Amino acid sequence: MKTVSKLMLAGAVASMFVTAGAYADGPKIVTRSPEAAHADLVRDWNFTGGGTAVPVRERTKSEMQADLVRDWNGPSQATIAAEDKSIPQTRTAQQAYDDLVRNWN
Repeated sequence: MKTVSKLMLAGAVASMFVTAGAYADGPKIVTRSPEAAHADLVRDWNFTGGGTAVPVRERTKSEMQADLVRDWNGPSQATIAAEDKSIPQTRTAQQAYDDLVRNWN
């Protein structure tokens, strides 16, 4: 039993060193290269890779504020609800009822 405990302790210590090394290396989160993204977009199955991956960055506070304010400058919900929205009808009420009750004759 002592051997299992020692092995578990050694594994925990080793994983702590690996985790610390990963954190010390800094953030390495990157996106795909623009070439790979374009190959996915046009479904180029012969694309073998290439290009340089672009590092991911966080948006700045001013960018987030601009997105937030953009919604406030739009029309209000009351204005949208008050607009006259006519829905074109392509079938009569009788045709809709016949479809509802499956009256095909």
